[in-house]
Amino acid sequence: GFMNFLMWFGNTTIMLMAAVMGISTEVFEAADLDGCNALQRFFYITLPSIRPILAYTLITSIIGGLQMFDVPQILTNGQGNPDRTSMTLIMFLNNHLKSKNYGMAGTLSVYLFIVSAILCFIVYRMTNDNDPDGSKAAAKKAAKQARREKKEAAK
Repeated sequence: GFMNFLMWFGNTTIMLMAAVMGISTEVFEAADLDGCNALQRFFYITLPSIRPILAYTLITSIIGGLQMFDVPQILTNGQGNPDRTSMTLIMFLNNHLKSKNYGMAGTLSVYLFIVSAILCFIVYRMTNDNDPDGSKAAAKKAAKQARREKKEAAK
């Protein structure tokens, strides 16, 4: 895992640094004038501004981690030793392909797809903000209050 982290650390860093550098300095200056500290500036300006790039980076990292093959294959000679503790799902799939067990290999491929899709969907939902200005939440609250008042008036 550490080797895989080192292999892709540079790419991830460049993507996130480009996202941060794309934020207008005027927004940070306005936050300073309004009295924001560094923590508020990070959570209320930086993080929401880089959210699309962060989602892309996290999703590609999850997919890359689930498809890790080359490092454990080379280090353990394809065996996943000791006691198959470093065998990844792709290595397991590759072993079934070598032994011509195509049914199990196909099942593992579908399983990998489903797990990847679920994890990517979770990350996407966590990083995607459908209501950035809070207008939908305010409209729901107003509608709920109006229904409550209508019920009370009917009594």
